[in-house]
Amino acid sequence: MQNKKRTGEILYDEKANYRIDKPYVWRMIKEAVHNLEGQISYSQIKEYISNNWNDVNQETITAQIIVLSVNHNSRTHYPENQKARLTNENSAYDLLYNTGRGQVELYNPDQHGVWEIFKNENQTFSIKLSNNSASERVFTPIDIIWFKNVTNSTNEEAYLSIENNPFIIHFPNKHKTNVLSPAIGELILIYQKVNGVAAFTHLVTPIDNELIEDDTRADFRYGRRVRFIAKKDRENYIPVATTLWKDINLSGITQGNACKLENVKGINNLDELVFDIWQSFQDSFTNSDRQSVITTSSIINEIETSNPNISVAEGELKLVSHLVRERNQKIIGEKKREAIRNGNLRCEVCSFSFIDTFNVEFIECHHITPISTTGVRETTLSDLALVCANCHRMLHSKFDVQYLSIDNLRIKIE
Repeated sequence: MQNKKRTGEILYDEKANYRIDKPYVWRMIKEAVHNLEGQISYSQIKEYISNNWNDVNQETITAQIIVLSVNHNSRTHYPENQKARLTNENSAYDLLYNTGRGQVELYNPDQHGVWEIFKNENQTFSIKLSNNSASERVFTPIDIIWFKNVTNSTNEEAYLSIENNPFIIHFPNKHKTNVLSPAIGELILIYQKVNGVAAFTHLVTPIDNELIEDDTRADFRYGRRVRFIAKKDRENYIPVATTLWKDINLSGITQGNACKLENVKGINNLDELVFDIWQSFQDSFTNSDRQSVITTSSIINEIETSNPNISVAEGELKLVSHLVRERNQKIIGEKKREAIRNGNLRCEVCSFSFIDTFNVEFIECHHITPISTTGVRETTLSDLALVCANCHRMLHSKFDVQYLSIDNLRIKIE
């Protein structure tokens, strides 16, 4: 039986007072992404649209996906995006986030950052990750995902004198396909020789998904725009020999390539290693990234103080990252506002209400699904439960080597 296609759907355009017989293509894409959920490919979107509407041009769908993708560099070629704006201003055209390799997902400013359409020095429109957005991100040790061995053909040292931030980090021609592998928000640990000493010098993160090509560079033609969140120099670099990394063979990793730390041969204590290097960089974070150090240190102290048997450096880094994400003030605020609108700002475990007792709109937020089950990921409203401070502390305490769920703790206190 063939699919019945919608050829006569009637709806109102958001910016006009007339009726249209078939939605604009961007509306079709919006419906497709909402119904398919998660990361989806261009081909999946096209298939959904073909199954629901007649005679929709495939190239038009591709073009509209680009228009709607906040981080696609070609989106400014289209008239919808030839006006300066930030992507947190509720524009209908800021709908998607391009995850690479022909896939997109629904755009979430808290997760993907706030992007900016602006006029560049050539007076043409371009995109970039907003400077304010970059500084709002709170990093944790577990965000250190990648390792990159760099060098300079003249004096072996690379990027130590860099003052511009962001800057371009280069890759060998043979590793062109790996340039865009590190995701925005993932940290790359930079390793090199300084004064002949094996050393760690930078923690950097990509800020966009543009593959930069420079024909003036013979062997390292391809690059990626990154910013450093922490940086050492020739006087205060971190000698590998003074860290827990001293027994890891780093010299065997392909020169100039980015490699996932979990794939480096000989690493079997990754949590300890990334925590160790995070501590070594603590005094060298940029001013805009100091909050990452402050927040992470505060949470580590809280965890280890509340339970002396826990060592964050030995397997609890996911919990640290979980709590940092959980305390994202933007999403906590929205969760509280939603509860206030619905008249249910009370603890979902014990039903305590600060409004009823103290006449204040206070509550804490907790992930419904344990971090050990989902892995570390960005928080959405549906991931959060509202709880009082006492219940929140209990939810982060282990009973019989396990954390309690909301339901299990509710049963225990009844």
